[in-house]
Amino acid sequence: MKFWKFIPIVALSVLSSCKDSLTIDDLENRTVVRGYYNSSQRIEQAVVGGYVDLRRALLANYAWMMYGDARTGDLKVAVDYQQLVVKQELTTDQRNLKQLTDWGYFYDVIRDANDVLDIVNQADPGILNTYQRNLFRGEALALKSMAYFYLARIWGEVPSAEKNNFGLRLSTRESVTQAAQWASEAKGLLPWMLINDDGIESVALTGVRFNKTAITSLLVQEQLWLGKAQNAYELLNTSFTPATLDSLSGFGLSVGIDRRTEITQKPLDGSMLSMSLDRLNAIYPTGDARRTSMFNISTSDKMATLIVKEADVLELLPKREVNLLFAEAAWRSGNLNEGKTYLIKASVGATENYTVLTEETFADALLQERRRVLIGGGQRVFDLIRFGKVSKNIPEFTESDVQNGAANWPLSANSIKSNSWSQNSYWLSKN
Repeated sequence: MKFWKFIPIVALSVLSSCKDSLTIDDLENRTVVRGYYNSSQRIEQAVVGGYVDLRRALLANYAWMMYGDARTGDLKVAVDYQQLVVKQELTTDQRNLKQLTDWGYFYDVIRDANDVLDIVNQADPGILNTYQRNLFRGEALALKSMAYFYLARIWGEVPSAEKNNFGLRLSTRESVTQAAQWASEAKGLLPWMLINDDGIESVALTGVRFNKTAITSLLVQEQLWLGKAQNAYELLNTSFTPATLDSLSGFGLSVGIDRRTEITQKPLDGSMLSMSLDRLNAIYPTGDARRTSMFNISTSDKMATLIVKEADVLELLPKREVNLLFAEAAWRSGNLNEGKTYLIKASVGATENYTVLTEETFADALLQERRRVLIGGGQRVFDLIRFGKVSKNIPEFTESDVQNGAANWPLSANSIKSNSWSQNSYWLSKN
């Protein structure tokens, strides 16, 4: 799975400069000489650069966990600023927290993607074959879609980085709407399985780059976020059919060496991600088979550490989420019984009898199963926001706090420097 080993690290960030960049100040020089992208290999380097920046956005300071599971206290990350995040002291004068408030890496991904789209569009016909042209364009659109989706869920309102409306303030809904449009376009371009340099379908390569399963799952999530459950339901039913089941593949980021020294090489090693025994008992009751299949439990230490089966891949869109997406889309579309069927498929090992769920109890059961099945994936807070359950699960926030923007992450001083943006009103009042 160590895909990055095969791409020279010095070439990962050789993308065009952007004078009006929305990103952080200390960027390395990304300018390249005209005519550099004169081969499929060099264009692929540009594509891989987008994955590298997405990895930085999510791995720097364990960001994917801090924005998600760690913020609720479900999982503890073995770093000293974990407790500040759990206590929602996000504007504390602490270096790692300050870095987490900067959205720069996500805008790096967007710039990378837009540069790739320009490069592919301008490439001479003989440089890329049809497969490569569709793949690279699809990957760029998918990366851009995911970056805006993260931005909207983490910060709420964010500025556009697109040429047609650069700097325009986008509402959460506007960001996710355009992200869904790009994901829909990418879905028509990406293959189920990627082909390696030998012309053979590669499971390893497919698992660390966007594929049709992954982009469909992302698009479904975006549709659910927008409240378009029927669209999500139809998309799932037309995409994941008996004929496509053998082609399904998840998507994650390959973890490895990065020249940015603050990016840990082994974020999933050993006891980095743990849970108190009390919390484990509350989430996975006695008899739940996943207690021992997903955790190493130490009763003497009163702690359970998360078992990570592939420590070299950070899973973002796993195949095991598909049944959960089916369950939610079916239920929200008025098909409760079908929703229960998919929830039962997703929750193998659970002790509950989900056949007796009603319209009133289904949401809490689904939210709990997403919590259990997707633990460690950084989705928990996003799920709480979508289900309207933030204040019920994060005791530091009242419902009024949430209405004032508490669920959204505060902005760094750098993000609002020399522009018309201001701090989130909730966090401004907390300074």
